[in-house]
Amino acid sequence: MKKRWTMGISAVALLLVLTGCGGGQFTEATLDVPEITVTSTSVRDDGKLLTATAAAKRNYPPGGNQSPAVSWEMVEGADYYAVMMFDVYANWLHFFVTDITDTSLSQGAYTDTNTYVGPYPPKSAGTHTYRLSVFAIKELPKDTIGKIDGKNSYEKLVNHLNQVGGNADNILACGYVEGTYTYADHTVSDEEMP
Repeated sequence: MKKRWTMGISAVALLLVLTGCGGGQFTEATLDVPEITVTSTSVRDDGKLLTATAAAKRNYPPGGNQSPAVSWEMVEGADYYAVMMFDVYANWLHFFVTDITDTSLSQGAYTDTNTYVGPYPPKSAGTHTYRLSVFAIKELPKDTIGKIDGKNSYEKLVNHLNQVGGNADNILACGYVEGTYTYADHTVSDEEMP
């Protein structure tokens, strides 16, 4: 009997190692749409996000909580663009706006914590990867999609956005760029802060 109990504990330990302690497995959304090029000047050449984009809370040094700069190519037939920032390590939604009509956002376009909460990985959590996704869409959602600064499923968020209008065809094209952030990884420079 004791042997079975030990094997059960080992199986639980193995499950924890396989799933990680970061918030569950990230699941990609499957879309059959063209890919667009997305760029961001808020992601440095080394792939790290600027400190200015990080949250002011629970960070050292404190960030400026400025939404990242992001640009993308125009998509024919798209009336709107949706932009999402998602922590793929923790399955955490930091930013999701769906009513953009231009093909770029400047850094700091959103700073209100009801709309944007920048990265703040825990001190002991290592480096997190943040996906900055852009979706060219035909129709605006009539409801709120996802909880900002909360655990979410990337796949469900994208699928919900794609279902707007009743069919799974609201997203015309999409693309993303990724940046990383680690607690105390950056220094604040004058050019990063408002």
